[in-house]
Amino acid sequence: MTDTLVQITDNVWIFPRDEDPARAQPNVGIVVAGHKTVLIDGGNSPRHARRIMIALDDIEAPAVSHIIYTHSHWDHVFGAMVFGATALGHELCRKQLGEMVAKPWSHSYIQEEIQRSPAREAGLRAMSRAMEDWRNFRIVQPEVVFSRHLTLHMDSMTFELDHVGGLHSPDSIAVRIPEARVMFIGDSYYPPASYLRHAEDTYNFALMRSLLSEDIDHYIDGHNPPMTRDTFSRFASGTLPDEIELH
Repeated sequence: MTDTLVQITDNVWIFPRDEDPARAQPNVGIVVAGHKTVLIDGGNSPRHARRIMIALDDIEAPAVSHIIYTHSHWDHVFGAMVFGATALGHELCRKQLGEMVAKPWSHSYIQEEIQRSPAREAGLRAMSRAMEDWRNFRIVQPEVVFSRHLTLHMDSMTFELDHVGGLHSPDSIAVRIPEARVMFIGDSYYPPASYLRHAEDTYNFALMRSLLSEDIDHYIDGHNPPMTRDTFSRFASGTLPDEIELH
C-alpha cells in the first residue's frame, strides 16, 4: 500500500488502489483544473480521504471543489465527507445513497447485517475494517445529478459524464476528460458484486468496447492499474493482460 500519487498526465493523478482486494480501496482520480481540484470518487472512508488530502498537499493541489461519483458503492463514496466539496453523480446514485443514509451505521449494525445476510460478509467486513470510527459519519449525497449526460467546464478542463450502467451497479458512469485524453470508468464493466454473482457472470466486454475511443489514451477503472488504450482494447476483445486482476 502506497500513499504516493501516480501521475497520468500533466493535470491528472490517481491515489492508487490497494493491491489487497480485502481492503476495498479503489483508485481515486485527481484532476487539477486551474484553481480547483476535482476528485473522481471520494475514497472508502474518512481515514482513506485524509491520506488523499495529505498526498494533495504534496503536489500543492488547490482545494477540492467537486467530487464526481462513478457509482454509489460504499468504497467509492464513504470518504467524501472529509473534503467539504460538492458531489455529482447519476440520479440513481442519489437514490441509492439516499437509502443508505437511512441506515444506522455502526460496527454493531454491520454485525447484524452479516447475521441477516451471510453472503455479504466479505464486503461488510471490508467496510468495518475501513471505517475505524462511525461517530459523526455521514454520507454525502450528490447535489448535482443527471440522467444521461452532463458536461462540466472548469477553467481549462472539461468533464464529460455519461451514464453507462452495467451489471455491477446500474448507476455507473464514465468520466471523460478530453484535454487530458483520460477516461475514468469506475467499476462499470465488472460483473455483479460477489454476493450477487452467478457462475456465468463475467466482464461486460460490449460495454468496454463501447468506451473505446481514439481520443482517449488512458483508461482508469476502480481496482486495476491504469490501462493504455491498447491494453484496454486487448482486454475488451477478451484477452486478459498480465497486469489486470480479476474482480
